[in-house]
Amino acid sequence: MSFLVLHMTKFKQQAVRGIQHHNLRERRSRSNPDIVPERSSANYELHKGASPNYAEAVQNRIDDLLLTKAVRKDAVHLCGLIVSSDSEFFKKLSPESAKIFFENCKDFLTEFVGEENVISAMVHMDEKTPHMHFLHVPVTKDGRLNANAIYTRESLKSLQDELPQYLRTRDFPVRRGIEQEPGSKKIHLSTAEYKQQKNALNSLKKDVQSVNATLNKKQQQEADLQKRVQSYEQQAQEADKVLETQHSIPDASMFNFKSVLEQARHIIEQQKRALAGKAILEKQNERLKEDVRELTETNKRLEAAFGVEKQRSLDAYGKIMADYEKVHARLEAAEKFIRQPEIKVLHVDYLQEERRRAARQAEEQKAREHEQQEQQEREERERQAKEQERQKAQELERQREEEMRLAREAERPRRSMGMGR
Repeated sequence: MSFLVLHMTKFKQQAVRGIQHHNLRERRSRSNPDIVPERSSANYELHKGASPNYAEAVQNRIDDLLLTKAVRKDAVHLCGLIVSSDSEFFKKLSPESAKIFFENCKDFLTEFVGEENVISAMVHMDEKTPHMHFLHVPVTKDGRLNANAIYTRESLKSLQDELPQYLRTRDFPVRRGIEQEPGSKKIHLSTAEYKQQKNALNSLKKDVQSVNATLNKKQQQEADLQKRVQSYEQQAQEADKVLETQHSIPDASMFNFKSVLEQARHIIEQQKRALAGKAILEKQNERLKEDVRELTETNKRLEAAFGVEKQRSLDAYGKIMADYEKVHARLEAAEKFIRQPEIKVLHVDYLQEERRRAARQAEEQKAREHEQQEQQEREERERQAKEQERQKAQELERQREEEMRLAREAERPRRSMGMGR
């Protein structure tokens, strides 16, 4: 039975755009080499109300909450659950069955977080293993934006237990993932960090496997040569027996010296060949043994390097997660403190006082705006009155100038008539 993969990640406001680019394949990923762009057309969205603009959808949901306090800049705006299993599990499923599997997962998780909070349920089929990114706004049942209140240790453990049980009732043979031992350090890596670490470890494993294969090959060669050595040694022993049986060579005479000499020469040559072959094989055997020793040392060094690299990574990420655990513990202590009855009363009083203060500030702001508007209207009336007085003065001045002009014109004819008489 395959294991179910269920991993939760929290995203702040500035990370929402990035997860949108990843889910919708809006940009070519440089940090995830497992993506095959030619297969991205097989990806599909299971949430009917999914919007292509994650940031807008998240903000609309937060606005619907009508929160009395402004959302903190470092608040978690989006939570993501990655659901998958191993490759063998999906090899046994047809594409239609795989879609039904993810639809069941989506239905269960939607029931857990509330349908109104779901942003997307994108299934990726263009990587090594099919998986679903289930995204939702972390809204509590009482209408608060609080991811820590939703994903506690208890709720995560319950989710890890109940989802596989639910899927088994739908005829999908999966079981809960391996639970970490109490007190062990939790290590969560980003996609790029995880794959980089995985590739490094796989590379070391391949090196070790290669050395082991070479070592086994050399050991087999050594065994074969040792068999050949034993064969030549046996031949040498047979030659020794032949020599031992010939206690003395017969005296040579003019009738038999050629046969005696040929017999002796044959025995000696046979022994020389056996001994020479034995010496050569022993030298080759020593060289092979030296090669085996060197390969064994190389194997040990690679295994040691593999262990050191793995431990270094575990230590580094373990330290990060230890710091996270400390902060999380302080947050849990603070929440536990706030949940106390007397503290809760004080907290409610504080919230009511904050609301009253906000209402007073709104009224004061409204009064200031009204006063500013009245001041602007008074200034406008005064300006208009001054403008009217200025225009009136100008009109009077024009009238006086006109009267003076007319008077001057009236005096000129009288003077001309007097001079003629």
